[in-house]
Amino acid sequence: MSVEKMAGVPVRFGARFRPALLRFPGRPTWPDGTYVAVWPQDAVLPDLAGHAAAGVQEDLAGVVLAELMHHTCFVCAARFEAIHFEAAIPVLGRNLARHRFVSGCPACGSDFARSRIGGLALSQLP
Repeated sequence: MSVEKMAGVPVRFGARFRPALLRFPGRPTWPDGTYVAVWPQDAVLPDLAGHAAAGVQEDLAGVVLAELMHHTCFVCAARFEAIHFEAAIPVLGRNLARHRFVSGCPACGSDFARSRIGGLALSQLP
């Protein structure tokens, strides 16, 4: 996996959103999964500079994996980059309770049911 492909987390989302690779050791033919590792807002962020992707268990406390997606509000057509959690990964899916979910369109104020805008973080696109 190239570093260029991993560098896809925009800086505007903040330091608690970091690129992550999910490897499947028992499945050597499966490609690495590129995700965004998201730490809870109240977490002390670990210094991962010296770690090779292995990570220490304490460093991953509260982390969920997410994907960077593009969404358009169904009401006002505002466009957003959204960090959307991956709940299908059972080990990290249990950590969702420690995270705040943004629900609804910040541009027009419509709720999630109408706008279909939501995620762990949103950034409006021009």
